[in-house]
Amino acid sequence: MTTQREFGLKTAYDHLITLWTSGVRDYHSMLSDYLTANSIFVAVIGLIVSRESPTMSLTVLILLLCIFGILLCLQMAIVLGRLSGQNALWEWQLRGIELAQDWQGQKLVTGLYRLHETRQPIEDMQNEPPVFKPNWAFRQHRQWWAHRAVSFPWFFGCVYGLFFIWAVTHFFR
Repeated sequence: MTTQREFGLKTAYDHLITLWTSGVRDYHSMLSDYLTANSIFVAVIGLIVSRESPTMSLTVLILLLCIFGILLCLQMAIVLGRLSGQNALWEWQLRGIELAQDWQGQKLVTGLYRLHETRQPIEDMQNEPPVFKPNWAFRQHRQWWAHRAVSFPWFFGCVYGLFFIWAVTHFFR
């Protein structure tokens, strides 16, 4: 028989799991949208630059696209960083529930945390194999360059910066 506290923990856990999983889905969806937008911007700029001699109006267009692209990169970093932080909050609260003494359910998020953050294997003697060890991707997860909210804006920002420098030098030539 479940107590009122156990029922409250289970209800809160179910709500937080829904928030966390939808947050992860939203993060990946937003990342995909930003990657698509940045790829289109870079492709358009690249096509214009590949012309033999872009006109002054096309050079101005490149400058404008670079400025919008850099703003898009800033927005991408902010939005993805916020979503990542929000998902980390839900995950932190889920781990808190799983660590409660009267929690009877599986400790899925705690196991995920052990793999990601502390790189410790998960043991379950009823499973085959009984030990799940973190692979190289789990070990690299905490590196700054592995964070998509950091690495993709930097990458695209550098590309826009190079095109911007090209356009400015071409503009004053």
